Amino acid sequence: MGGYSGGMRRRLDHAAALVHNPGVLFLDEPTSGLDPVSRQKVWEEVRRLNDELGVTVFLTTQYLEEADRLADRVGIIDGGRIAAEGRSEDLKRSVGQDLVVVSTRGEPNGAVEKLRGLAAVERVEAREDGLTIATPDGPRVVGKVAVALEEAGVVAERLTLRTPTLDDVFLEVTGNRLRGDERTEGGDG
Repeated sequence: MGGYSGGMRRRLDHAAALVHNPGVLFLDEPTSGLDPVSRQKVWEEVRRLNDELGVTVFLTTQYLEEADRLADRVGIIDGGRIAAEGRSEDLKRSVGQDLVVVSTRGEPNGAVEKLRGLAAVERVEAREDGLTIATPDGPRVVGKVAVALEEAGVVAERLTLRTPTLDDVFLEVTGNRLRGDERTEGGDG
């Protein structure tokens, strides 16, 4: 085993943990140090164990995208205590709304009132170079925003949908904030 790569040793560890067909499996950072292909294979195996074999998997990870993709329930630990726990979607909704961010050519003067009148649009902020539209349902609203901009004669150079992530949840519940290149600590993650 000494000559095996990190990924191969990690696979061997996973196989050894599964030999006795456990009902509950604890995985501590199972994809740490793996390349993207190996990481994807581990994710597929974790899903298979849970979906097909009914294995309950407790997974610790610092990769919040991994937790979002794999977990039915997520717990965020800060200072040895659970700071937040629940379904990923519920946690993400608790920290903010979807944002439709529009970069425009010129000022978006005529579009603001039209956008404010759209169903499910809760807030419109205009800037010199664009707009930010807050909504609880970005995927449903983004097309309507594009149409409203076109009708108002506003040229959208870029239109993106930004939804809250588990990273946003982590930063919110632990009190950590990213400011420019510096990070202020409020918890130990």
